[in-house]
Amino acid sequence: MRRRVAEIVSLVFAPQVYGGIAGVAIWFGRGGGFDVPIVLALTLTVLPLLPIIISAKRGETDIFVSEREKRWKYYLLSILSYMLGLAYTAWRGYALYATLCLSYALSAAALAAITVALKWKISVHTAGIAGPTTALVRALGLECAPLFLLLAPVAWARYELKAHTPGQLVAGAIVAAAVTSAVFAIAAT
Repeated sequence: MRRRVAEIVSLVFAPQVYGGIAGVAIWFGRGGGFDVPIVLALTLTVLPLLPIIISAKRGETDIFVSEREKRWKYYLLSILSYMLGLAYTAWRGYALYATLCLSYALSAAALAAITVALKWKISVHTAGIAGPTTALVRALGLECAPLFLLLAPVAWARYELKAHTPGQLVAGAIVAAAVTSAVFAIAAT
């Protein structure tokens, strides 16, 4: 039963899902063109998640891409998708959303570098909560800070599934929050 709950939590709070929701939530809070939620949903959720779903259906990986050695391809595809979102939002003059897409791209690049170069399976799930929540706080204010509490069930689920060590879980959250904070701080200057 615990394992099943952990799997459900991991799926519901998949980084691509929460990331897209956070982007659309920022749009609801700050507005912008009608095209923004569509572009954010596509580039932050659909395009990064689709290759994983296809590969899982083909039996090439599981839905969580549990094998560290297989993650590089999905990181690369996610980064390309985030860069597509960045290009579009910058072209349309949506600075806030361009900053959001850039923070996702750089966070994914940092996680990929750690995973590939250091051969360490840093947690994408905790990064996928901490980065977007940091963006929500930066864009909408401290009233979004309680969303950081989502890190607890997500970290529990990933640990329960034996997907990560406590260090990998904490590191994922710290890297994504730090990168996102830095990108938003630089964009504000």
